[in-house]
Amino acid sequence: MPEYAPPAKRCTAEMDEERRRHPRYPKGSIELKVAPPGIKGILTLNPDAGCLNFSRTGLQFESDRRFKVGERLVVDLSVFDVALHEINAIVMSVKEEADGIRCCGVRFCLEDRPMRKPKIMHALLQIEDKLRTTEAFPHA
Repeated sequence: MPEYAPPAKRCTAEMDEERRRHPRYPKGSIELKVAPPGIKGILTLNPDAGCLNFSRTGLQFESDRRFKVGERLVVDLSVFDVALHEINAIVMSVKEEADGIRCCGVRFCLEDRPMRKPKIMHALLQIEDKLRTTEAFPHA
C-alpha cells in the first residue's frame, strides 16, 4: 500500500520531475483565483484554488474543479502587496487524485499581446523575488 501524502505533496512530487527554466517556489502566501475567460469566468462561483508552487512562467494549483489540458484560463494572483489580475494561462497538465482533487500545472501565456506589457513581467519578477526572499529568510 502506498504511503499517504497530503494532496500538495502528491501533486508536486510527480510534476517536479519536469525540467524547468525558472526555479519554482513554494506557494508562500499566494492567493489565487482561477476561471475560464469571458462570461463563463465571470459566472464562476468560488474561483479560489490552492496554489502549490509558482515560477515566473507558470504555477501549479489544486482544485476540485475539472480542467482540461489545453484549456485557457484567467488567473488572478496576489502575494503580499503585489497583485496581478486577468493573467492569461493555459493548462499544461492535470493529475486527478483519488479524493477528487485535481492538480493542474499552467503556463502563463506571456506571448499573448495583453501579456506583453512590461508591468506584467515586472510584477511576476516581484512575486518571484518575494517568494525567494521568504524561502531564504522564513522568519525575517
